[in-house]
Amino acid sequence: MSHVERTSYERRTPVPGEPVVEYASPLPPPVEPVVVAAPAAAVDPAVQRVHTERVVRFAPDSVITGAVGLALLLMGLVAVTRAGLDGPLSDPVVKVLGFTHTAALGIVEVVAGLLLLASAAARSRASEAFFGALVGVGGFVAAVQTSSFQESLAISTGLAWWFVVAGAVVVLAALLVPRVASRSATTVVR
Repeated sequence: MSHVERTSYERRTPVPGEPVVEYASPLPPPVEPVVVAAPAAAVDPAVQRVHTERVVRFAPDSVITGAVGLALLLMGLVAVTRAGLDGPLSDPVVKVLGFTHTAALGIVEVVAGLLLLASAAARSRASEAFFGALVGVGGFVAAVQTSSFQESLAISTGLAWWFVVAGAVVVLAALLVPRVASRSATTVVR
């Protein structure tokens, strides 16, 4: 409360023949009332308060990205296991799902699969789109220049186009598929 100077006026009983004079005297500042806190109430076991809030966010784009990442990871692991890491990474050439692979191509697939799985787990549309585009562009370069990668990766044109399609699916899912969010709250007071 702000302090406002208050004054009161006293009035004397006039004496005959004297002029009437009014005197002003300041009033003391108002006193703030003292508030006494109520004692804490005992907890009544019959009273129960429960507040639960659950937010469910379903990201179908992350599921698609995770599926593509898992496929790349598994294909790469099989290729690395079959080709082995004890010799040169470009030799021997093995077949996985009908496509030729080397250990180097398997390592590339494992890294790409892990990056896609990580971005799916983080539900990051930006990283899903980035790594999906990376897979798609890499597949396109390999499809157009298959002869350039024949010795080191032994990548076939069919597998390279599979990478292009997989990358395009991931990018389109990250950019176009809507996410679903639902919220539910429960409050119980007895």
